[in-house]
Amino acid sequence: MNKKRETESRVFMVLHAGCGLLCVLASVGLGWRPELELHWGWARKPLVAIGLIFLLSGILIRRTHAARITSRLCVGWSSLLIAVAIGETAFRVARYDFRRQEARWHCCPPYYRQPMLPTGKVFFRRAGPEQWCGPVIRTYLEFAGCDPTPYASEEPITVKYDRFGFRNEIELRDWDVAVAGDSFTELGHLPYDQLFTTILGRRLNLRVLNLGVGNTGPLTQLSYLEDYAKAPSLKHVLIVFFEGNDIGDLNREYMALLEFEATGKRPVRQFRKQTSMLRALGEQIRKIRYPVVPAGPPVDAVFPGKTGVVQVTLGLLPPTQAELSELTRDALLRFAHDYSEFARKTGVQPWLVYMPCKASVLSGQMQPTEQAPDSVRTFKSTDLPVLVAELCARHGIRFVDLTPSFREETRRTGELLFNALYDTHLNVRGSAFVAEQLVKQLDLGDEKPAAQPGRD
Repeated sequence: MNKKRETESRVFMVLHAGCGLLCVLASVGLGWRPELELHWGWARKPLVAIGLIFLLSGILIRRTHAARITSRLCVGWSSLLIAVAIGETAFRVARYDFRRQEARWHCCPPYYRQPMLPTGKVFFRRAGPEQWCGPVIRTYLEFAGCDPTPYASEEPITVKYDRFGFRNEIELRDWDVAVAGDSFTELGHLPYDQLFTTILGRRLNLRVLNLGVGNTGPLTQLSYLEDYAKAPSLKHVLIVFFEGNDIGDLNREYMALLEFEATGKRPVRQFRKQTSMLRALGEQIRKIRYPVVPAGPPVDAVFPGKTGVVQVTLGLLPPTQAELSELTRDALLRFAHDYSEFARKTGVQPWLVYMPCKASVLSGQMQPTEQAPDSVRTFKSTDLPVLVAELCARHGIRFVDLTPSFREETRRTGELLFNALYDTHLNVRGSAFVAEQLVKQLDLGDEKPAAQPGRD
C-alpha cells in the first residue's frame, strides 16, 4: 500500500512539475518573437504565476481528493499548451498564410497593386494578361478600410492589361509613339477609351503604346521603353514625370541600381506570409476589442469651384530644388543621360512631359483647412520644373510642362482636373485635357534627329 502511495506521489509531483515547466516555457515562447510579444505579452507573467501555483500544489497538497482535482487541471492545462505549441509549429512548417495576402492582393484593383514581376536590371512590372471588373476607387477604399461614401456613385468599369501587364486593350504589333509613366499614365480607374494615350492616338491618327504602371519611377519607366517599346515605326518616346512622388521613386530605383552594379544583387518582391497561429488569433481578438471605424476623407483644402465649394485631398507635395540631396541630383543626371542615350541608339525623339500635382495646380486658388498639415499651409509653387527642364535641354530631351495650362484651365472653368477626395489622380476631364495639351504642344509629325548626349 505504501509503495502504491509513493508511486502515486511521484507521478503527482512529476505531473505538477511538468505542467509548471510547460507554463514557464510557454511564457518564454511568447517573448520569442516581437509579433507574439505584441499580442500576448500580457499573458507571460500570468503563465509564470500559474506554473508556480501548479509546482507548489505538487509540493504541498497531500490529500487524495484535492490531488485528483489538481492533477486533472494539470493534464487539461498541459494538453492545451501542447496543442497550441503543436498547432503553432504545424502552421509555421506548412507556411500557411493566415492573412491570405496573395488572394486579397488579387481582389484589390490592379491599379493600386505594387508591381511584382521582375523586369530589367532591378525593376518590376505587372503580370499579364489580366482583366478586372468593378468600381476601382470605391473598391480600393473599402479594401483599405476607408469611407467609400465620396465614390458611392462610381460606375463599374472593366480594365484589361496586355500580356506584359500594360493597359493596351488593342493588341498592337507596331506603333508610332510609346508613352511610359506611373499611375498618371496608367490611369487604372478610367475606361480605356478615356486614357489620354488612347485619345492622343485618335486625335493624331497614330498608334500609341501605353507603358504606364503605378508605383514606378523614371528609371523603371526608361527600362520599360528599352524592353517593350521598340518597334519598326517608333519615332517618338515620352516619359510622363509626376512631380508628386517621382523624385522619391527615382531615389529608391537609383540606389537599387547602384547596389546591383556593385554586387550583382537585384531586389526581390514577394509576399511575406503570416504563418503564426497565435499572431492571427491575437489580431482577431484586437479587431474585436478595438473595432476600426472607417476614417473620413482627409480634407486638406477647399476649392471655390464653379458649382460651389469643393473639398479636396492634396496628397503628396513636390520638393523644391533646395530640398534635393546630392544623391537625388546624381539620380536625375543618370536618368537624363541614360534616356538620351537610349533615344540616340534607337533613333527616336525623346520627350519628357512634366505632370503637376494637385497642390501645384490649385496653389493660389484654394484655402487650406484647419486640419491641413503645416506643409500644406506653407506650400508655394516648386521650382523643380526649372531644374528638370534644364536637364532635358542639356541632353536633347524635348520638355513639356503641363503646369501652366492646368492652372489656367482650372481658373477659367472653375472645375477640377483631378479626383477631389482621397485619390489625387486625373479625372475624366483631366485625362482629356492632357491629351488636348499634348496634341497642341507635341510636334509628333516632325521627324527630328534623335537626342544627342549632353555634358553632365
